[in-house]
Amino acid sequence: MALKRNQKITGEILVETEFLFSLREGNSRYGVALKILKASQQGKLKVEVPSSAVMEAITVLYSYGFNHKQVEEILTLIDAKLIEAGISYYIPLTLTDVVIAARLRAELPQLSFYDSLHAAIAKRTNKYLLSSDPVYKEAGLRVISFEEISNIL
Repeated sequence: MALKRNQKITGEILVETEFLFSLREGNSRYGVALKILKASQQGKLKVEVPSSAVMEAITVLYSYGFNHKQVEEILTLIDAKLIEAGISYYIPLTLTDVVIAARLRAELPQLSFYDSLHAAIAKRTNKYLLSSDPVYKEAGLRVISFEEISNIL
């Protein structure tokens, strides 16, 4: 579903790992991430983080060779930016989500393990998921891209 300029997103959006990593200055989506943080801080947009995104972020950081201290520092900085913007709710992962994720991966093998968990939470909550990954649309989710959200904020 493509959103048009000046079209409003009512309610809430889910953000996944792609957004968490975009909070790093120098990231190509950093400017959009700042717009989202500002909209959240102003109460114009409610942003929620699936707990699966936090799990994926930790996994990615360790897989890139960061040590425990570096992972702690990176996640602390991300958390501080989120808290400053009023983003403090992490949607818990349920066993039902894991079952749905397994079904989604059977239907769409191109879904990664973590992407399937994010997708399952998005299905359960029926909220827009911020992502540039086309596989989420294939899974029938309500998706908004970084470009689309930038145009409407």
